[in-house]
Amino acid sequence: MGAYFYAITTLICLFTRYEAKDLPKHFPNCHRLDPNLNQCLIKATEQVKPYMATGVPELNIPPLDPFLIPQITLEQGTSALNFKANLTNVLIHGMTDYTFTRFDFDVPNLQFFCDATLKELHLEGDYTVTGKILLAPIVGSGKFNASVDSVNATVYQKVEEKMRKGATYILPVFTNTSIHVGGPKAKLEGLFDGNQELNQITNKVINDNVDELFEDLRPVLEKVLTNILEDLLFKGFESQIPFAKLYPPIP
Repeated sequence: MGAYFYAITTLICLFTRYEAKDLPKHFPNCHRLDPNLNQCLIKATEQVKPYMATGVPELNIPPLDPFLIPQITLEQGTSALNFKANLTNVLIHGMTDYTFTRFDFDVPNLQFFCDATLKELHLEGDYTVTGKILLAPIVGSGKFNASVDSVNATVYQKVEEKMRKGATYILPVFTNTSIHVGGPKAKLEGLFDGNQELNQITNKVINDNVDELFEDLRPVLEKVLTNILEDLLFKGFESQIPFAKLYPPIP
């Protein structure tokens, strides 16, 4: 089983440009020694929603709603799912319809603990797939639509301090994401060279067994989400803004 994520090509500059940047003026500042740091961080996630939705050009972060992923390659090999799928031009709607219930920054140990919910996500794009689902063959290419009614996500991240051109940054060394979703649905168009009868039968099989199929696919999707968070959001802030500016020690 494997997952390969080739999405954030627009952010290559994050790893090739090292000039220190400031936190955008419209973003709230949370101080690392504030006894109410975690409450400040939760409040900040609400305040930045409109800016994350439209993108943060100062940090080269593209719009998150909708969020474009140029390519995702999924491979799975279990008893229920044995396939390889290539998704392209994937648009995700609803990424900023989130609520954080926990955003803890353990400053002495440089680690974050986050819990968040999203009300609904909708995905659309192009696909090619070959393999089997519940022992039935599946092959084709075309448009796909998928949605979930709710998402619960838990994120853990460990960071470390790194000196770069006279400033200290906190950079991710490990990120892990776990998700649970409610009401997943999917529809694939173009299966079996456009054979409508086989297309309808296969989509019915997928949606009749969608909970079981999602459980098999969940580790792959968690890996994709982890890469999005780490490469896009966390490194977007942490690799460009010095620690002293991102989380000042005092007001």
